[in-house]
Amino acid sequence: MVIGIGTDILKIERIRNGLGGESFINKCFTEKEREQALTRSDPAEFFATRFAGKEAVFKCFGVEGGGIRLNEIEILGTDNGQPQVSLSGKVLEAATQKGIREIRISLSYDGEYAVAFAVAEG
Repeated sequence: MVIGIGTDILKIERIRNGLGGESFINKCFTEKEREQALTRSDPAEFFATRFAGKEAVFKCFGVEGGGIRLNEIEILGTDNGQPQVSLSGKVLEAATQKGIREIRISLSYDGEYAVAFAVAEG
């Protein structure tokens, strides 16, 4: 059963401009996400799709943002390249309370934009 859906789009340049600050990267992305980003020829594209993905996942919950940190939503690529969502902290607590068991996500980028679509299932 679908519990929520979310989508997000953003200009990759917004993330590229924010990459100058290590605090932004540490605040929004997990260590594993940062490691995967550094294996890419353009880490900004990776970070932008993941940032859009985190926003899309957050929108699945239909809640206010108080106290939820984006680094509690982890989006890593599997061996076949498919993105997979893992939750921790307050986001995991909110998912449990709403009966969310799985979040499916699609990420893409083209030119200036990154886009994400997420579906929360329970």
